[in-house]
Amino acid sequence: MERSVLCIDVPAFPVAVARVVEPGLRGRPVMVAPEGSARALVVAASDEALREGVRPGMLVAAAARRCPGIILRPTDEALYRRAAAAVYGLLGGYTPLVEPSSLGRAYLDLTGTGRLFGYAPDAAARIRREIADRLRLKATVGVAVNKLVSRVAARVIRPDGLYDVFPGSEAVFLAPLPVLLLPGATMVSKEVRFADLGIARVGDLVGLTPAQARLAFGQSGERLRRQAQGLDETPVRPPSLQPSLDEGETLAEPTNAAADLERVLFALCERAGERLRRARAAACRLRVSLRHVDDVVAHDEAALSSPAAADLVLFLAAAPLFARARARRVAVRWIELRCLELVRGERQMGLFGPAARAEPLSEAMDRLRGRFGRDAVAWGRRRFGVRRKA
Repeated sequence: MERSVLCIDVPAFPVAVARVVEPGLRGRPVMVAPEGSARALVVAASDEALREGVRPGMLVAAAARRCPGIILRPTDEALYRRAAAAVYGLLGGYTPLVEPSSLGRAYLDLTGTGRLFGYAPDAAARIRREIADRLRLKATVGVAVNKLVSRVAARVIRPDGLYDVFPGSEAVFLAPLPVLLLPGATMVSKEVRFADLGIARVGDLVGLTPAQARLAFGQSGERLRRQAQGLDETPVRPPSLQPSLDEGETLAEPTNAAADLERVLFALCERAGERLRRARAAACRLRVSLRHVDDVVAHDEAALSSPAAADLVLFLAAAPLFARARARRVAVRWIELRCLELVRGERQMGLFGPAARAEPLSEAMDRLRGRFGRDAVAWGRRRFGVRRKA
C-alpha cells in the first residue's frame, strides 16, 4: 500500500495568527519581531512585506527603511502555541498519526484512511477548508508518499494552495527546484557553497556519484543524494502520550554568544525545575530546541540517568544537548527546554552525585521564595554566567 503523507504548513505563522487577532492587518505589510531591543531581528513577514524586500532575520530598522509603511507587531509565543494547538487538535480528527514539526507545521499519515476520508488530495482539500473556516488561517498542503517530498511540495505552492505529487514522480518533481529547498542542503549550506560546485538545482545532486557526494559534503553526502531522489523512510511520529512540561523564551536580541545563551538555558531549567517540584514530578528525558534567526530549528534530546527535578541537575543534562543543537554559526532567537516522560510521586533520592546535594538545595530555595518572595534568593550562575573549569 502506498503511503499518503500530508505536510500542513501555515506560512509566516506569527503574522497569520496576528491577523486573526487583528483582521485589519490583512492585506497590509506586517512584520513580527521582539520588543525592547534596538537591534531586534524580524521573526516573520507577510507576503506584502516580502515583496518589498523584507526578510526574516533582517534588522527591524532595515526592514522599516525598505518598507516605510510596514506594521510591527511584538512576538507572543504563548499565543502562537495556543493557535498551533488548535491546528493540531483539528488535524487529530483525521488521524492519530499527527507529528508537529514547528509552529504552524505538521505531518499527517493518512495511509489506509481512504474509506473514511476519500482519496488523499480530497482529504487534504477538506482539511484546508476546515482550517480556513474554523481557525481563519490559510494553510498550504503537500501530498506525497513521504515527509520529505510533502514538505517541499507545501513550500513551493505558497502562499496558499495544495500540491499533489503522484507516487513514483518524486525525483522528477524535485529535479528543477532550487537545491536549498532540501532540508539537508539547508543544514550544510553554511559550510559548503553549492554555487562553487556548480550545483543550483536538486537534479544536479542526483548526477553526483556516491564518492563525489562524500568528497563534497562529507557524511551528509549520501543523505543529500537520497533526498534529491525523493527517498525518505522516516515515519510520521506523533508526540509521546506521556505528559510533558516545557519552558521557552524568545530573546529580545538574537545572539550566538555562548555565555548569554547558557544564562537563558539556566533560567529555563530553573523555571522548569520549580514547576516540576510544585507538581511533585520529575523528568526522565530532556529535549532542547533552538530557533535561529533564519528560522531553522535545531534540537537534541537524551534520557537522564535517573528522574530529576533539581535546577542544577536539569542544567547539567541540558547543557550538552544545547551544545550539540547549537552547531551552526547563526544567531539564536528562541530556546525551548522540554521535560519528557514525567514520573510523579515520591522518589528515592540518591546518596551520591549532583542530585544528592542539588535537590535539597532547590527545595530549600523554593521554601525561601515562598516565604520572602521570588527575589529573596537566586542562583549566582544565572546572573554571572556559567562557571567553567580551567
